[in-house]
Amino acid sequence: MKLQQEYRETTIINKSRFIACVSRCDTEEEARFYIDGIRREFPDSSHVCTAYMLGDNGQVQRSSDNGEPAGTAGVPMLEAIRKSGLQNVCACVVRYFGGIKLGAGGLIRAYSGCVSDALAHAPKTRDIPVRRWQIVCPYELAGTLEGWLRHSTMVIDILYDEQVTCIFESEDEKIPDRIRDMTKGAVEPLFLAETVREVPAE
Repeated sequence: MKLQQEYRETTIINKSRFIACVSRCDTEEEARFYIDGIRREFPDSSHVCTAYMLGDNGQVQRSSDNGEPAGTAGVPMLEAIRKSGLQNVCACVVRYFGGIKLGAGGLIRAYSGCVSDALAHAPKTRDIPVRRWQIVCPYELAGTLEGWLRHSTMVIDILYDEQVTCIFESEDEKIPDRIRDMTKGAVEPLFLAETVREVPAE
């Protein structure tokens, strides 16, 4: 699964305010751009600690303690991303120091916990396998077919020419049979490709 959109969550721990900001980033360039944006947004914060894990197998992993004691922020945040099972995640935790020191153990729990909670609560997407099809039909069939396709499939493109050409995607393997039945065999769907579509996770 992947994050659907940026998500933020604020936690107060011993008067320190921690703002966990998590976002989907597919490249290191995107991750660095996101981190730079968060640091510009919170210039008066005590720390902006960061971690990201990118790639289908999490092969790119980076973290920064940003002035916190070594190993108490970035690495725990990275571990929280690993445990989430999500792909291509960048996390920033903005800290406003509240005057009470948390100690190394307290910092580790705070930073990892903030990221874990934010990733658990953030909206997510999942990939589903779909097939892409094309149909070409006369105008007298187009009205019925187009309405049904918009309701039952994901319409990618419609071209109105001498006939109507529609490209659509569906995970329903019986779509070709349904179209043949609806048109009494007048329209034969053409298979184009197997692909993947992102949908909101339940």
